[in-house]
This record gives sequence, structure tokens and C-alpha cells, in this order.
Amino acid sequence: MNNDADILKLAEISRLYYERNLTQAEIAKRMNISRPAVSKLLSEARIRGIVRIEIKSPLMSDDSLLKELSEAYSLKGGLVVPSGSADEKLITQLLISQASMYFAKLLPDVIRVGLGWGDTMGKLVDGLKNVTLNTQNAGHVCPVIGSAPNNIKWYQTNELVRVFAEKTGFSSHYLHAPAFPLSLGNKKLFENTLEYQEISKLWKELDVAVLGVGTYPSVPDQATAARFGDLLRDKKAVGMIATYYFDRNGNIIKSKDDIVIRISLDDLSRVDKVFVIGGGEKKINSIRGTLKTGLVTHLITDDRTAQSLIKLV
Repeated sequence: MNNDADILKLAEISRLYYERNLTQAEIAKRMNISRPAVSKLLSEARIRGIVRIEIKSPLMSDDSLLKELSEAYSLKGGLVVPSGSADEKLITQLLISQASMYFAKLLPDVIRVGLGWGDTMGKLVDGLKNVTLNTQNAGHVCPVIGSAPNNIKWYQTNELVRVFAEKTGFSSHYLHAPAFPLSLGNKKLFENTLEYQEISKLWKELDVAVLGVGTYPSVPDQATAARFGDLLRDKKAVGMIATYYFDRNGNIIKSKDDIVIRISLDDLSRVDKVFVIGGGEKKINSIRGTLKTGLVTHLITDDRTAQSLIKLV
């Protein structure tokens, strides 16, 4: 099929099928050809680009449940995604899909973004579609924590920043420092570098921070023995945000040995929009504790988790 008449025939069959909703049998009868021939021609129309099928997944949120959740925990916004499932893997996939679309709409109005770490953060950044931004308006992105001592990809915060910048056109700012330095003196050496001072300045000016929420005990472990000894167990820690551990009421658990290169609580509390993404039964207590810290302004979660959180206020 190479001449104009053949192309027109493909277009006509496609129009009857996709626009007028005729069945393949009805088209076969009208065009005086067999039904298998119609199926073959429809496939050819797609191959030739005459027909292009685009699936647009809508941004979904249960607004009434979000309103109730926001009132319960003093949130500014977010998403409550209808899940229809208790499968935590499926819930995570759905949250990432919806969060990616949410941030694609948000980013053109954002200047400075700070990123946490973790598996959910990695999936979010990896799942971002390339965002077309006016390069004059494209913002800046930086980590809010140094890099983890393990080799897990999405705990290497500079890698998260690199991928985010690649997808969005944002300018990347890296922090070449360990999250958990060996000593207070070692930490001060990093804090005296020009790179750290530039990142520290960005932390004070962030518009948006996107953070994962971790459970306690956490996997991978975040140097908790050296930082806290038995304190997390004694204080009944339930979770962690940006390496800050907290109890079920959102009280931050502090230790003189908690030596970490990260954004300060004061700087984090000044960020206009602090997003946390998470859901599923296993994370309910840690998400509740996170919200109780007062640091989080926006939550992206599933409807089942939202309902449980409202009951636990």
C-alpha cells in the first residue's frame, strides 16, 4: 500500500473504527472486504502513523478525603490517590505515577528544590517525564543530605540530583560529603568548604523539599548504633525523615552523637512546600509521626492510608 488511494483507504477505515465506533465486522461489510483484512489494515494504519494512540492517565485525588486529612494534620495540600488495592508494591507504583504528574505541573513555578533520598525518591525521580521548561526560568536542585555510606543507587543523593536535573533542565548543585562523617571534627572540615557553604545557602532559600519517609528500624540502617546507641529503642522511634528520627507524636529524637551533614531543622521548617510521598499499612505509624513533626506541608498517599491516618489523629 504505497499510493494515495491506499493511504486514503487506511485513513477511512481508521476513521470508521476509531471515530465512528463501527465494529470490524461492520467495516468489512461496508468496504466489501473480510474482517481479518480490516484488522490487518488497522494495524498497518498504526504502523504508518496514520493512527496514533495516546493514553493520558488523569491526575487522580480524592479531594474530600484530602481536605479531611489536611484539617487533621494541618497540611497545605497533596494528593490522596484512590488505590483499590492493599498490595504495597502496587500502591507505590500508583503513588509514583501520580506524584510524577503532580510535580510536572508544579515545577514551572518552582525555583529551588531540595531532594532527600531513598527508594521512593529514586522511583519518583526516575519516573519523571522530561519536563519542557523555559530555560530562563528553570530552577536549581540540590540534595538536603550528604551521600549514604552504602552503594545503593538512590541513597547517593548526588545521583538523584543529576537525574532530576537531566529530566527537568534545572541547574544541579552537588554535595560531595558523606551523610555520616566519622567525627564532629570531620564534619566541620566539610562545613568549611565553599561547596558546602553554597549548598547551605540554597537550603535557606528552598521553595520545595521532596522527602521520603523511613520506618524504624530502617533498611538500610542509617548508622543508628553510632548516632544513637539504644536511644531510638528507648524513646520508641517509629520513623525518620531526612535522617531525623521521631516518635509516634512527632518529637525529634536528639543525641549528642547524631553527627550528620544535612539540612537543619530550622531551615527545613522554613521551606514553603515540604512533600512526603508514602503509603501502605507498614508505613502508617511512620507517616503519622512524620506529619506530627509539623515539618511536612504536603502528603502524597493512598486512600486507605489516608483513612487510617485520620482515625489515628
